[in-house]
Amino acid sequence: MTEFIIFGGILLSIGIPHGAIDHLTSDPKLSKKSFSKFLSIYLSLIVVYSGIWYLFPLFALVIFLLFSAYHFGQTHYLQQTDTATWKEFLLYLSKGSFFLSVILFGSFEETQFILSSIVSIGFLENFQFHIILFFLLAILFSQFLGHVSFKKSDILELTLLPILLYYSPLFISFAVYFGFWHSLPSMISEYTYLSKFPAYSSLKKFIAQLLPFSLISVVGIVLILFFGLRSLEVAELTLLFFIMISVISFPHIIYMDRFFRKISKTDPYSA
Repeated sequence: MTEFIIFGGILLSIGIPHGAIDHLTSDPKLSKKSFSKFLSIYLSLIVVYSGIWYLFPLFALVIFLLFSAYHFGQTHYLQQTDTATWKEFLLYLSKGSFFLSVILFGSFEETQFILSSIVSIGFLENFQFHIILFFLLAILFSQFLGHVSFKKSDILELTLLPILLYYSPLFISFAVYFGFWHSLPSMISEYTYLSKFPAYSSLKKFIAQLLPFSLISVVGIVLILFFGLRSLEVAELTLLFFIMISVISFPHIIYMDRFFRKISKTDPYSA
């Protein structure tokens, strides 16, 4: 119960809201016509990815892990944008994969239990430290390759944080990393960008913009889980929850990648 309370609190306060203003980070001067276009594309991506989950669940899972790893890794390097595209990709993917592997392998039995209806991962148990070490070395290599300097904070991030995440329960580990190493930095970037526009120039205005789509997402997830309680086992219900998170995250990852690249190269008023 404590795990779910902490997980739910972080998800509701930071996790879901940070992705609730993709329409504004895409275009702060959004008109009704451009908003309709944005919404149709966004919902279409959700529908397509939902279809992939239904038809090809294993393939959808692989997509989710790769996209999530890239997306999580990207927020570790918001100030590092001067490398070539393929080097950036390697940098983000290796960093995100490292932390995802630490979180998932740290609660291996629970991870295996949740994914059991899609794929059996038991054979990976004896190789978990090899995989984690591989991604750690990939980080070092990609930062060297991209001429990304190491800071003191990087040492703690690659030593102390992984230990804490590995030995924490799955939901706590994921919530802490997702909330404070991904969602919060993303939200700060969003606020910094949008606050330069008069319509979003205060924290109060910014929060007001977060609420509508955050509430819609929360209500939708709660309703689906509520009805799922009647016919699904715990593992299936947990998997369904993460599938729903992945479905709404899919277009968000695409738009946030564009946003991060935009703010690194342009002034917000010329975007």
